[in-house]
Amino acid sequence: MKKFVLNTLPFLTLPLLYVAIGEFYLIKFKETTTIEEVTDIQLNSDTELYYGRKILGNSLSNYKLTMYKKRQNKVITLGQSVTLQFRNFMFEPYQDNFYNTGLMIRNIMDLEFIVSQYETKSIEKPELILLGTDFSFVLETSILDKTEFTRTPPVDRATESRSHLKGMQSIFLNSRQRKAPATDFGFGIAGMDGRGYRRDGSYRHKPEIEQYIKTKNYSDGALIDRLNNSVSPFIIPMKFDTSKESRFLKVLARFETMGIELLLYFPPYSDTFFDQAKENNEFMKFWNQYMTFQDFLITKGYNVIPFTTPSAMGLSDDYMIDAEHPGEVLSGIQLYSFCTNNNLKNKILDKLTFKTLDSLIQQPNLIPISFLMDEASLPLKVKITNN
Repeated sequence: MKKFVLNTLPFLTLPLLYVAIGEFYLIKFKETTTIEEVTDIQLNSDTELYYGRKILGNSLSNYKLTMYKKRQNKVITLGQSVTLQFRNFMFEPYQDNFYNTGLMIRNIMDLEFIVSQYETKSIEKPELILLGTDFSFVLETSILDKTEFTRTPPVDRATESRSHLKGMQSIFLNSRQRKAPATDFGFGIAGMDGRGYRRDGSYRHKPEIEQYIKTKNYSDGALIDRLNNSVSPFIIPMKFDTSKESRFLKVLARFETMGIELLLYFPPYSDTFFDQAKENNEFMKFWNQYMTFQDFLITKGYNVIPFTTPSAMGLSDDYMIDAEHPGEVLSGIQLYSFCTNNNLKNKILDKLTFKTLDSLIQQPNLIPISFLMDEASLPLKVKITNN
């Protein structure tokens, strides 16, 4: 037996050493801090902390749902990544009762799940929902339909051994992932560096902000290439799904029945992208139906922040993070413009004061994609200068 142990020991030592070193890095970068722990610490912290794993993955549906259940706020945003730049101070005086659940839901099934949670009182219903009405909700073929709460309950990858092993492999193959951030502002290697999800659920794009301040150059990303190559979300044929439209309208009716105030948000595109996309016949055939859907909702009396491009608002593409994601300044301006330019008679929307948001918009050195303001007033490591 002793001889057997001695003979096998060299073969066991390397795998054990591999696991030990890999786990050391995962713990060091707070990638293994569970979502339950992260949400508790964020909620009880006096300073802003960010949640941003880069190695294990953020398990976003789980993170957002866990935090939402703990907060159960009166005012929320609901939808995909296009809603992530709406921040708490934009909904003053309800800023302390706001949560951005962006990326908690991905599709019409998730939306139906959430409304059922309100109906059964599993989650306390909010009073106002800003609902990001992304076109995938009415697109016949969407890869986002493959994941949903009801079919695949969200999990925390920090608790999965398989995710840990994949993370270790990534660490050993990528030397950059073994470099610890110089700062410690949160959880996960990105969160420690200051990039990730704030306590209010919104997302802080630190690298993009720093890059813009440094170069003043807007990056449109590769969305037009995805469209031209029929890559998701632009899978041919792009068909408007009337059955999904019907399901979406039924969800809206269920929200209304419960007395929940709705503000529907049709997200913008950059002018750079949309000017080129208009030349794509397959896209425009679907897009015209999607815009008809938007106009139908308006005629039915829903509060709708309609689709736009920055130029239609007298702005440039610099106000976009990329082709399909508005920066927080544009998101704030869209909300502010809609509420102040319409005669609203809602319990929440007509009570928004926008005092903080208005003062931030008037800043002379405004960075187009960010107000450079966090709850803890955490400064970026860059110098802001006049143009």
